[in-house]
Amino acid sequence: MATNFMGKDGFIWWQGVVEDRHDPLFLGRCRVRILGWHTENKSEMPTESLPWSFPIQPITSAAQTGVGTSPTGPVEGTWVVGFFRDGDAAQEPVFFGTLGGIPEDQAPDPSKQIGFADPRIEKPDEEHPYVLSNKRLLSYDVDADARVPRAPKLVSHFSGADKIDVTKESTKNETTKIMSGIMGDNPQIQVVVEEHGSRSAYPDINFMYEPTTPRSARGIYGNFNEVSGPLSKYGLINQKKKWRQALGAGFGVAENTKDKWNEPDPEAMYGARYPYNHVTQSESGHLIEMDDTPSKERLHWYHRSGTFTEIGSLGHRITKVVSEDFKINLMNDYHRVVGSKYENIAGKLDIVSQKYFHKVKSGVFKVEAQGDIIFDNPTADFTVNSRGITLDAAGGAIVIKGRSVSIEKATAASTENTKGSETKKVGGKYSLRSGSMALSSRGTSGITSGGAINFTATDNIQESVMNLVGGVMGAPARSFKAAFGDILFETTLLGGVDLNVGPAGLLGSISISKLGEITIKGAGGLSEITLGFTGIELSYMGLSTISLGPSGVEVSGLKATVSGTVSAALEGVTASVKGTATTKVEGALANLEASGIATVKGSVTMIG
Repeated sequence: MATNFMGKDGFIWWQGVVEDRHDPLFLGRCRVRILGWHTENKSEMPTESLPWSFPIQPITSAAQTGVGTSPTGPVEGTWVVGFFRDGDAAQEPVFFGTLGGIPEDQAPDPSKQIGFADPRIEKPDEEHPYVLSNKRLLSYDVDADARVPRAPKLVSHFSGADKIDVTKESTKNETTKIMSGIMGDNPQIQVVVEEHGSRSAYPDINFMYEPTTPRSARGIYGNFNEVSGPLSKYGLINQKKKWRQALGAGFGVAENTKDKWNEPDPEAMYGARYPYNHVTQSESGHLIEMDDTPSKERLHWYHRSGTFTEIGSLGHRITKVVSEDFKINLMNDYHRVVGSKYENIAGKLDIVSQKYFHKVKSGVFKVEAQGDIIFDNPTADFTVNSRGITLDAAGGAIVIKGRSVSIEKATAASTENTKGSETKKVGGKYSLRSGSMALSSRGTSGITSGGAINFTATDNIQESVMNLVGGVMGAPARSFKAAFGDILFETTLLGGVDLNVGPAGLLGSISISKLGEITIKGAGGLSEITLGFTGIELSYMGLSTISLGPSGVEVSGLKATVSGTVSAALEGVTASVKGTATTKVEGALANLEASGIATVKGSVTMIG
């Protein structure tokens, strides 16, 4: 009965060095050269002759049908601890842990075929299942001889005039530029990832004489800070500080010109101390930190390119993305900010949506642009509702275009002020309608029409001209001219016309009453001519009048003077002179003839 099996006698444990981790079965197995069991001479026992060692996975990993945690982790050169599950046969090794240390000697040339010192294979198996398109496994463009991943040597940000040209790179392509802008936008910040030009086998010569524990886990204290710590030249915190400086002193706000905000200082957030910082770091430089350092507790997810998310001890979060950032939601996205939100975009902001609602509960909604502001809405209406609207073009032009323009005003308290000239051009009919209207001009006003001009009023039409210069200098204050036609003043059947010179016709007037009576008055109303249905009357101060009517001619006055040669013929009428009448006839000859009977009543004096 066999007694040499795992669990009953025969438990044999060992230590060894991983030489190959590229398991063709993808089970996380590694070829391990085990101390005391395998020779260090690779010529006698090459890596390919070493048995595959199985990893033990933690209880948190199901290790079954694709469920669990990837059983990968050790790299070439990792010291591991394990046992043989087949006992003395020693053909089925199992490893369950790794051992760290402080490498003090550089690994020898792998061509010397010495084990336990340089486990890296010189040339990967070209038939490995993972080799695609004849590309060497783990081969990097930086150096054909460097076939192991490494964290970047340095990540730099360049802005504005500091942008550098990396198109003329070395043949080893020691720097790799990360371009931004899939839409052709020019990147505001240029990110350059500088890789290590020479990558040695494990142990890495860049980490000689320091613990294999990740530098981030060792924190800011220890003997390695000056050359390899996070605040050293190539340290992650120092790089973050320089990235922050490349963005400038701060970002302005739209509300005013004095307020600014900035990314928190990376050094102020960081304060990791060993052994409180729990770190996972990959070969290429990806980093996860769960820092429990008192008063500096952090969570940190970092990509080798410089993209990271960090949560500080106060719960504040910083996210920085060095290239495009995509967020795609297939359902609703809810985002609430209890405080204020500030965004500073160096490029353009482009939003496309089916509908857009923006509500400001109180305060000001302000849009400020150094360029044009365009609202493009060709297929629907554009509505603005406000208690008051002010359009200020600051000396520029305001242009309103539309098939029709309608302006509705609730009250008459509306004023349009034009400091300069103004022209209104209407191709068709132009109509003005109002309850009442007043047109006022401080200078000359003119109305020009290619056709007729019609004034229609249900009440009076009144025109006032206050031309003091015209009254003094004799210039016409008002002029009506018709080049080829008549000037017609026409009223309705019940309308009248008044033409006054001076206030209330003081200097003269012409009046046509509603019944058609025409009255012409001279200055002060002293002289007057009246034409009406009953006759014509000429009057002066009411003292001397001449009336012509159906009953005859009546002359009344204090004195009548006839000069010159006068011939008067009265036929078929009766002339009557009442009162005292004095007739003076001056001339060489005066004849009084009557073909009928001439009767003179009263005293008659004949001289000569």
